[in-house]
Amino acid sequence: MTELASPPPAMERACPRCGASLAADQEWCLNCGTDVASRVAPTPRWRVPIVLVGTLLALVAAALILALVELSGDPQPVAQAPGGAPTATPAAGAPADDGGTAAPVAGATPTPTATPTPSVTPTASPGAETTAPGATGTSGGLATWPSGKTGWTVVLASTPSRAEAERKARAAGTAEAGVLHSDDFASLRKGYWVVFSGQYDARKAAEAAAEGAPGDAYARRVVPR
Repeated sequence: MTELASPPPAMERACPRCGASLAADQEWCLNCGTDVASRVAPTPRWRVPIVLVGTLLALVAAALILALVELSGDPQPVAQAPGGAPTATPAAGAPADDGGTAAPVAGATPTPTATPTPSVTPTASPGAETTAPGATGTSGGLATWPSGKTGWTVVLASTPSRAEAERKARAAGTAEAGVLHSDDFASLRKGYWVVFSGQYDARKAAEAAAEGAPGDAYARRVVPR
């Protein structure tokens, strides 16, 4: 006769809270009411992804900082303005670009001139000939420009020195040659003594006279200040 195997003895259980004995199929402790059948799920491993994300963000921030440092340490070159081209100085007697008298000769010292006073008619010295408006007079053997007269003339030369201008006017060999101070005329560049010849009402007449004059003579309009 075969004997039946006896079932294995039931394992004793105890309440994790109060230590009371529990049956094998018991889910609640009858002593303290603890749920002994439930199991606490393990905490998900979220620390590793957070560490990885933080590391990645730190690397990106470090790269941005390095880029900013490189940019701030590399200044852009500043464009330099091109140097001005040297301006040639025309010889004495040559017409200037702006229609005024020629620039002074190198080495010549300009003579300081007084500022002209508008609307003041110079008074002739005793013994000097008086020049009526509209007519060309003479002063010391040289012609003078009529006071307040606007017209055209032929410029023979210009220089900062009055003595040199008078010498060139006498050397011109014509009674119409004279000297005027450019500061007294709005159409002439200041600071020069201009040697002129003749007085004309029309530009064409002055240009025709300039063609027959010696040197670099040119026609110029004279407008008093």
